Amino acid sequence: MKEKTLKDSVRISGVGVHTGEISTIYCHPEEDGGIRFIKEGTLIPATVGSVLETNRVIALSCSGETVYTVEHLLAALFSCGIDHLTIEVKGKEIPALDGSAFPFIKAMEAAGFLTLSKEKSERHLQNSYSVEKSGCFAQARPSDTLEVCYIISYDHPLLSHQEYRYNGNSDFKMEIARARTYGLLSWKKELQSKGLALGASSNNTLIYDEKGTLNEPRFRDEAVRHKVLDFFGDFYLFRPIFIGSYFISRGGHRLHIELLKRIKRSEP
Repeated sequence: MKEKTLKDSVRISGVGVHTGEISTIYCHPEEDGGIRFIKEGTLIPATVGSVLETNRVIALSCSGETVYTVEHLLAALFSCGIDHLTIEVKGKEIPALDGSAFPFIKAMEAAGFLTLSKEKSERHLQNSYSVEKSGCFAQARPSDTLEVCYIISYDHPLLSHQEYRYNGNSDFKMEIARARTYGLLSWKKELQSKGLALGASSNNTLIYDEKGTLNEPRFRDEAVRHKVLDFFGDFYLFRPIFIGSYFISRGGHRLHIELLKRIKRSEP
C-alpha cells in the first residue's frame, strides 16, 4: 500500500472546546516530512516527543509555541491513512467542530486524496508492555492484527461499565470517528476553574446529568467509543502505529502516552 496525502488544502474553522475561542486550521498536502503543525512560523512535529500536556487534552509544543487538542484531528488522519501533512494553526487550539473526528474526515474526503510513490511502512509489536496508575491500566501485546479493547467506569448509571472492542473488521469512520467527546455536568465547575471546557456545549459534547444525558447519544456506548477515538489519535503520534493487541481500563491521554513512551523506548 502506498503512502497518502491530501490532493488539495483544507480550511477548517470553529470554536475550541477548552479555550472557547475561534481558531482556524489549514491542512496542506506534503509528499514527505510526516505530520507537522506550524504555528507562528514554528514547526511542531506530531510526534510523542512534542507532547507537552496530557491532562484531558493532548498539547504539542516546540520552541515556545503550543497547539492544544490535536487528538481528534490525528484520529481523523489515522482513519484516512494520511502520512504527510502540514497543519497551519491560527489560534490556540484545534477546532472542536461537533466533538468527534467525523467532520475532519468529511472535509478531507471533499478535498480528495493523493497517492504517493513510497510504500507505507508496517510494524508489529515484538514484546508485551503495561502501565498502571491509580486503578487505571493499559497493556499492549504482540498480535497479527490491530485490536483494541477499552473499558470505562464512572459513578453514573449510564457509565458504570462501558466496553468496546475494535478490530481490523471494524469501520473506524462510522463506528468510532462519529463518537463525540463527553463529560458529566458535575465536572463543569472544576474543569472551568482550571481553564478547561470553556467552549464545551451540547453542540460539541455529549453531556451527562445525574440520571441520563442532556443531548441525544449517537451510540448507546458513545463514551467508550470516544475513548477508542482518543487512543488512536494519541497513538498516531508514533507512526506507523504498532500493530498489536491493546487493552485499556479506565484510561485517558496520560495513560495512552505513558504506554506509547514505554513501547517507543524498546521497539525498533
